[in-house]
Amino acid sequence: MQDYHDAPTAGHYGVERTLQRIAHRYYFTGMRRYVTHEYLKNCADCQRYKASTQKPAGLVQTPVYNRRFEVLSVDLFGPLPETPTGEKWIFIVEDTATKWVELFGLTRATADECARVLINQVFFRYGLPRQLISDNGVQFVSSVMQHICDYFSIKQSLIPLYHPQANMVERKNRDLKPLIRFAMNTASSETTGHTAAFLTFARELRTPDQVNNDPRAIPRHENLISELTPYLRRMTAVWNEARERHDIQQDRHKVYADQRRREEPPFNIGDMVWVALKTLSKAAKGVTNKFHPKRDGPYRICHQVSPTTYSVANPSTPEEIHATYHVSSLTPYTGPDTAAPVVGLQRQKRRRLLSLRDKEALIAPR
Repeated sequence: MQDYHDAPTAGHYGVERTLQRIAHRYYFTGMRRYVTHEYLKNCADCQRYKASTQKPAGLVQTPVYNRRFEVLSVDLFGPLPETPTGEKWIFIVEDTATKWVELFGLTRATADECARVLINQVFFRYGLPRQLISDNGVQFVSSVMQHICDYFSIKQSLIPLYHPQANMVERKNRDLKPLIRFAMNTASSETTGHTAAFLTFARELRTPDQVNNDPRAIPRHENLISELTPYLRRMTAVWNEARERHDIQQDRHKVYADQRRREEPPFNIGDMVWVALKTLSKAAKGVTNKFHPKRDGPYRICHQVSPTTYSVANPSTPEEIHATYHVSSLTPYTGPDTAAPVVGLQRQKRRRLLSLRDKEALIAPR
C-alpha cells in the first residue's frame, strides 16, 4: 500500500486510481473495503493536504433580537492617512438592535485607547451593555478589556478565528469610505425598515436642508400629554414593526446562506479534529499556499462555546484552550492517536484554562 499510495510516484490518489494500480499486480479478498475504509481513510497526509469538496459546515445561527444598546459590536479600521491632530485609526461601535453607529478617531490602536472611548463615550452615554462582540485583535483580548468586562459584568464574546461574518460591525468597514457617521445613522436599514437615528431617539436627525424648513409640528396646547400619547403609541408600533422586519430579514438570509452550507458534524468533547489553515502566499519568503497543508492536527475538542463554535486544545496540553473555531474550520480526524500537530496554529492571545465541568467531560469515559 505504501508503494501504490504513499510513495512520491504514487501521488496519494483516491480510491479508484489506487485500486487500479494495485489490481494490475495483485488481488485479495476485501481489497476495496480495506483500501477505502482502513487505509485511505486514515492517511494523515491526505487529510492534511487535500482540499475538501464539501460545502462549509455549520448552518447560519440567527441571534435573538435584543433591546437597544444591550449588545454592542466593536472593531478597528485603519491605519489611515494621519489627520492634523494625529488620528489615524477609527474605532467603530455598533448597536446590533438599531444598527446605530458611533465612530471615534484614535491616535493609537491600543487597548487603553479603546477602553477609554468605550467607557467615556459609549457606556456613560447609552448605558452599560450586556454583551460586547469583537474579533480576536490584541486590543480586545487584552487584560485591560477583560478587566473592564468583568468589572461591569459585561459578557465578552470573541468571534471564532477566521470567521469575521460573526461580527456584524465588520460589514460597516466597507461603508466607511463612501459614507460618514451621520449618513450611516440617517440611512434607512433594509433589516429594520427605519433609520438607526429614529429607532434610537424616536425621531429623525435634522439634515442641513431642513435647518431653514423645519417640518416638525409645533405643539398647540400647554398640556402636551394629549399630543405625546399618539406619538408614543406610534413609536411602540414602529419598534414592533422593526422587530418583525428584523426577524423576516434574518430568516430570509438564513434560507439563502444555508443553501451553500451543510449541517455541522456532531462533535463531542474529547473528539480529535483537523483545523483548517489559512495560509497566504508570500513571494518574499518563498511561501505558496498551493503546496502548504490545508489542515493541521490533530487537536482535541475541549469546550463547546455555541452550537457551531468549539474550543480546541493541543493533545499534549489538553487542559489549556488553544483557540476557538467555527465548525467550518474543523474536520473529523481519523487515524492513530499517536499523531501530533506539525504546523502549529495561531494561538489566541489570552491564555484560558478549562472549567471544572469541561475537565470532567473531557476525561469522562466515552
